[in-house]
Amino acid sequence: MMTSTLTVVGREVFIDDYNEEIDNDYRLDPDEILQDMVELMEESPESYQHLHIDSEQTNDGMNKLFSFTSYEGEED
Repeated sequence: MMTSTLTVVGREVFIDDYNEEIDNDYRLDPDEILQDMVELMEESPESYQHLHIDSEQTNDGMNKLFSFTSYEGEED
């Protein structure tokens, strides 16, 4: 597992939404998903990623789209 220096903003919101929206039978570990997204962002900082979940895998029967992007802020 790779250790990152990136800070994930909205981590808890993603995990809560993911756990609430995705059926237990299809749910993956949200921390592993975030780690994969962070690694992709480190490889290609100007990119954005999407996680698409088909309607059959959600609790309400609607497709879900989680989007991830990186940005660089100024440090105080």
